[in-house]
Amino acid sequence: MSGSSVVAASGSGSVARASDFYGHRTVRWADARFARRFDGAAAPPRPVFYGRAAVVDAWKSWFRFLLAYAISAGLIFGLVVLVGGAGEGAPLMVWLNPLTKVLVYSMIWPVATTVRPGRAPEPQ
Repeated sequence: MSGSSVVAASGSGSVARASDFYGHRTVRWADARFARRFDGAAAPPRPVFYGRAAVVDAWKSWFRFLLAYAISAGLIFGLVVLVGGAGEGAPLMVWLNPLTKVLVYSMIWPVATTVRPGRAPEPQ
């Protein structure tokens, strides 16, 4: 049995596959910080935390998480089918509970940002 099969069978492999949607963003963030620290590059632009841009960013992040959730749930259901059905795969289905809770709780930020997006800071 290969290492990736063991990870997928343990349940954490489904979350690891979801990292495909966060990888480019994380690498871009780390490259900008590394370039500033060691190459003397200019500071990366600060993200906008107010107005329409904040609302769009909050919902983009949530939909990215929704896609990761869908992949994770699909892999869990695939593993349940692989092991022989709902009776045999019940321990795998337990992973859906915390995943679903995190999905629902993570919607609080985009909804709050939509309701109250904030204002631009006062110029000094």
